[in-house]
Amino acid sequence: MAGQHHSDPAQPITIILDGPNYLRWSSAMTSFLKGRKLWRIVTGDKPAPVKRPDETDDSFADRLEDWDSANHRILTWFTNTSVPSVNMHFSRFDLAKEAWDFLASRYTSADLDHQYQLVSTLNRLRQESGQSIDEFHSQMSY
Repeated sequence: MAGQHHSDPAQPITIILDGPNYLRWSSAMTSFLKGRKLWRIVTGDKPAPVKRPDETDDSFADRLEDWDSANHRILTWFTNTSVPSVNMHFSRFDLAKEAWDFLASRYTSADLDHQYQLVSTLNRLRQESGQSIDEFHSQMSY
C-alpha cells in the first residue's frame, strides 16, 4: 500500500471491545480504517491481489506483500483493541474480513434478550448531578 505510514499506532482507538460495547467499537474502528484507506480490505471489496498475465513475479510478490501487510495490521488492531475473551478467537482467522464478520455475527443481535437489555439500560439512565443536558443526551442517544 503505497503511502502507508510505518508509524501506525499499535492501539488506534481508545475503545476496548468487551462485547456489549460492540456497536461503539465497530463505529470507531470503521472510521479509523476508512481514514487509513483500509476499510475495503475489511469489507472484502479489496481482496488479495491475483497475478496479472503481464506482471513479473517480483511485482506480484510486492503487491501481495503490501496487501497482506495491511490485512495483518488490521487484525493486529482488532486484537489490540479488544479484551482477551474476545481476541482469543482471532487466531483462527487469516483475513481481517473473516474476523470482522465473526464479530458482527457474534455481537449484533435483534433478539428479545438484546432488546430487553437495551430497554433495561435506558430505564436505569439518570442525569447525574453536574452532568450537562448535552452529555446526558449523548449518553442516552448512544
